[in-house]
Amino acid sequence: MSVSSTITSLTNATATSSSYSTSSTSSSSSSSASSSTTTLFDNYEAFLTLLTTQLQNQDPLDPMDTSEFTNQLIQYADVEQSIKTNDTLEDILSLTSWNTNTLALSYVGKTVEYDSEYSSLSDGSASWNYTLDDEASSLTLTVKDQNGNTVYTESGSADAGTQQFTWDGTDSDGNQLADGTYSLTVSALDASGAEIETSVTSLGKVDRVDTSGDEIALYVGDIAVTVDDIISLTN
Repeated sequence: MSVSSTITSLTNATATSSSYSTSSTSSSSSSSASSSTTTLFDNYEAFLTLLTTQLQNQDPLDPMDTSEFTNQLIQYADVEQSIKTNDTLEDILSLTSWNTNTLALSYVGKTVEYDSEYSSLSDGSASWNYTLDDEASSLTLTVKDQNGNTVYTESGSADAGTQQFTWDGTDSDGNQLADGTYSLTVSALDASGAEIETSVTSLGKVDRVDTSGDEIALYVGDIAVTVDDIISLTN
């Protein structure tokens, strides 16, 4: 292959890479890859300019050594391959981001169980699951508002395993409280008065999805939940 055709081929490849690298993607990782490709392409253009200048100004009576010229072409091929690799990585990152966003949007309108003691009271209902390692002699459920004030308490099921508790949004005096975010704490004691290990998760319907940040947020009322926090999903 002639020097002219080789340079033309490499120039076309880098032009394609440059065109792609300036397009935007929805993830910060993809943007970072695009920036790296742009930097690589800039260096490649400078490299190509140096070779072209060297060829134009070489002494016809003492041309560039063939082995040296071959080595430079090999270096160009390596740079071209690096640009193509970056382009492929950008494609993969863009596809991954698209798939993640699509998955998150599929949660809207569905009820999820998520890893948090905070649940959203909506239309007079808020639900939690609590789990006991062992059967308890006594168990107290305490609901608190966003300021940490206790608004409701009752005795709950003390059986070992997972139980569901749905609160109707009324306080201990029977007053209906406003919709919003409330938390549940569980205090369980065995026959000797020792505390039993408990865990709490929440249930709620996903209202909307926010994909503008570094991490996708699913909203249950005003509660932001990540996809990693989701334990189960129901229609």
